[in-house]
Amino acid sequence: MNYGIYSILPSLAAIILALVTKNVFIALFIALILGNFILNPNLVSVLVGTKDMMVDVFSSHSSTSIIFILLMLGGLFYLIEKAGGLKGFTHFMIAKRSVVKSRMGAELFTWLIGVLMFLDGTMSVMITGAIARPFTRAFKISPEKTAWIVHSTATPMSILIPIAAYGPYIASFIEAQGIADPTSVMVRSIGFNFYCIMAVVGVAVFTLLHIEYGPMKKVEEAYQKENDADGSALVSEVEHPGTGKARYLVIPLAIMIGFALVYFFTAGDSETGLILGIFFGSLYLMLDLAIHKVMKFGETLDVFFQGCGSMTGIVTIMVFAYALSNLLGELGTAEFLSGVLVQLISPTVFTALAFIVTCLLSFSTGTSAGSIAIMMPVLLPMALSLNVSIPLITGAIAGGAVFGDHTSPISDTTVMTCSSSDCDVVSHVKTQLPYALTFAAIAVVIYLVLGFVM
Repeated sequence: MNYGIYSILPSLAAIILALVTKNVFIALFIALILGNFILNPNLVSVLVGTKDMMVDVFSSHSSTSIIFILLMLGGLFYLIEKAGGLKGFTHFMIAKRSVVKSRMGAELFTWLIGVLMFLDGTMSVMITGAIARPFTRAFKISPEKTAWIVHSTATPMSILIPIAAYGPYIASFIEAQGIADPTSVMVRSIGFNFYCIMAVVGVAVFTLLHIEYGPMKKVEEAYQKENDADGSALVSEVEHPGTGKARYLVIPLAIMIGFALVYFFTAGDSETGLILGIFFGSLYLMLDLAIHKVMKFGETLDVFFQGCGSMTGIVTIMVFAYALSNLLGELGTAEFLSGVLVQLISPTVFTALAFIVTCLLSFSTGTSAGSIAIMMPVLLPMALSLNVSIPLITGAIAGGAVFGDHTSPISDTTVMTCSSSDCDVVSHVKTQLPYALTFAAIAVVIYLVLGFVM
């Protein structure tokens, strides 16, 4: 059944309510109720349908794996924190080794981690946020700015590096259109992914030039004033970490990352690799603490499960978000948006409009992979018929898909970024949006120029 314009109402409701009420739970739940009402306007059917959609989330291997990752990461991070690993590592890097010496250094260090953790968007934001959070805390950098740096580097890098997860994924859609040498086309498209390039470079430039504006500037000023930070004064726990040891953070995270990378390269499954990595990293830390009589093994288990419990709110948001994503699939939201908007495209402005359409789609659905899957089969044949460069249009689609990942409160990487950086979801969206729109506007201008010259 074709639901037409009604298919976009749940996503619009979720986004608007999240920004207005500042409560993602309420926004997503109402969106699910509204969507199920559109599917079947019967009270019992609406309630049962909403329940079924949330339960069905766990029928997906990928969704369930990510939920397990979130719970286990909560346990590992809490165990590291209770063991003093965050304090010890921060002390080692700042007070003892002077690797990070300033607010700018902490921000650039976070940026560098995001650049290096490029294999998978989901994994990247979680690991980057976990490693960076002690430094940004030490220099009193707001969670909002930490989340912006993490999200605007880790996610774009996972699509800019050819060997990352998105590379083969994009190449497969190019190949499906019968285009020769799809891998080469995918690699050449990276240079035309102006949004992602601008996001990664922009974070570094804005950090070096101390550029802040919009809600981010207000949040940073308020946070620094509240914490009496002048850019050089560190919290006492950095200078005096007590019994905390850097190894309580370094070794568990090294084990986690090592397992994730090895399993990704050997089996192509970063989620399973991350679950195994978290398990063995946690087990190592529990044994280390027990052997050195910092905590009994039973106590470490209690701490781990307490940390898992602390992730209940984030996991609930993820379940709602995945359920909404499945709901939008049933309503045909993506197909409606792409079908309506692509009719506006003419050869000269084709790439610019393709980018904008993909931005709107990814923002409405909160999924970059899903937006690519919808737009590639629609726009690539049109590009061929209009004699538009395939690498150019591929780069535009990929960039537009990441824009939604950055700006939508119902995006999984948005939620995960906030989890790893201890930031409120709505606050992150509000503070990141002006920067994302800036990078997107620059990309649109470049695509318009190229549309006239290529």
